[in-house]
Amino acid sequence: MTQEYEHILVGSGIAATLIVDRLLAENPLASILILEAGGRIPSRDRRSWWNLVLDRHTPYEWTYDNEKGEDRESFSIGNTPWGFKGSRVRAYGGSTMHWGGWSLRYKEEDFQCRTNTGRGADWPFQYDTLEPWYALAEQELGVGGSNKNQDGPWRSGEFPLPEYPWSANETELAEKAFPAINLAPGHLPIARYKRCMTTGTCKYCPLGARYSAQDQLDELLFNPKHRNVVLKTNAPVRRILAERHRARGVEYFDSTTQDWSVVHGARVILCAGTYESTKLLLASSSPKWPNGLGNRYDQVGRYVVTHLMMRVEATKPENPDKLYQEYDFPTLMSRSWDTPERQAEGKVFVFNNRSLPRIDFERMMIEGKTREEIDAVASGPRKAGLHAFIEEFGDAENRLTLGKAQGAFNLPQTKVNFSRRSPPSFDKTVEKVKRELLRGLKAAGFVPPDDLSTENPRGDHASGTCRMGISPDTSVVDSNLAVHGIENLYISSNAVLPNAAAVNPTLTLAALSLRLGMHLALEGLR
Repeated sequence: MTQEYEHILVGSGIAATLIVDRLLAENPLASILILEAGGRIPSRDRRSWWNLVLDRHTPYEWTYDNEKGEDRESFSIGNTPWGFKGSRVRAYGGSTMHWGGWSLRYKEEDFQCRTNTGRGADWPFQYDTLEPWYALAEQELGVGGSNKNQDGPWRSGEFPLPEYPWSANETELAEKAFPAINLAPGHLPIARYKRCMTTGTCKYCPLGARYSAQDQLDELLFNPKHRNVVLKTNAPVRRILAERHRARGVEYFDSTTQDWSVVHGARVILCAGTYESTKLLLASSSPKWPNGLGNRYDQVGRYVVTHLMMRVEATKPENPDKLYQEYDFPTLMSRSWDTPERQAEGKVFVFNNRSLPRIDFERMMIEGKTREEIDAVASGPRKAGLHAFIEEFGDAENRLTLGKAQGAFNLPQTKVNFSRRSPPSFDKTVEKVKRELLRGLKAAGFVPPDDLSTENPRGDHASGTCRMGISPDTSVVDSNLAVHGIENLYISSNAVLPNAAAVNPTLTLAALSLRLGMHLALEGLR
């Protein structure tokens, strides 16, 4: 007998977690099945933390894409190489298991990209609609930030936690480098969730202070009131079972029986990230949906986009104060170039390089260096760096499709075709930003290098492949994240974002997921 659930969620990252949070807040006895393709990464594990501190071995590397060799699972084609490895985690908790906690809101003009620039797409609603959900997301994630105006969008309330202070190294850049190029320095909002002890290894927190979906979902699962919630790890979903206008359930791999099993649900919600949510629609073809679910107008997989990450570095010959970057994340940032005036050519978000100046005290101590030798390294040449995200715009010819074979986790291979229509024009924009950032570092006393090489996009913040919109011939989901033409199939992932903007998308996804969770909960009560 096939079991029936009220809600089937594919994926266990931040989107799934916050949807489940809202569903259970309204009905603690809601019947929910969560299917995760990957396994569990040790969380708050001292041994894993020691491995990271001592030899830089992270406990989630096994989940990364293999993009090289005969058994590769990810392919890039087009005139601009697209990177995969290290850009996502496929495990319980999703990419919050390796993220830096950056929690920025999109700005008002990001919701009207097409109207303002003639490129990309508009959202089906405005910033004001999402603002209360941004506020709730900041509460849920425990975001610390500055309540002073820092070129951000309007907000109805204050951050729930105070900002992280700039390190001594960042303070010098804030006072000298940023003013030289008309950047107002600000404090990067970070999701810390609980009390932070500042271990400096924040990509893997030994205390559970940095927010992860695994920690929050564990709290929901272990609550005895929530006895109808089931999590299955190592359970990749192969396809969605659907009729013409309704999803009936999913087919997934049962790691217990080693067979493909079917489970039915009143609602199916895809929270598997941009790649896998898109691929699952494409793989779920049927006589009624020959090109994949929700793909009657050939929109699924199109408009794949991210923002380019570029970096500049410069050096001072000496570091007499022995400054180094104390956190594993930047706290210094600026949104002064993330403005309507720059939107037409692509807005820019600037932040400090989280890894510079890097002084590997642990490695030198392991190698048996003396105090004098370590002091000599610490006071020697000092590097500083600035990074920037440069906005790009969705193009219908840039698309994500299925590969011919299976990759890891019994999931189809990923193929991204990404090309820039006018590479020289975009390269000119990148070069302009780089030279400005180097000018700022020079004003702070750093000597820039001669090399100004550019970088290729990666899939860390990929979006657009199932974008939101009003009409099914130009979008995949509606304003409530329901797939056009299928009344009970929803997507909550970065795939639904109509444009990439210039900042990290995680807080925006969190806000959308809370909104969807409440929508589903209230719909279930009627």
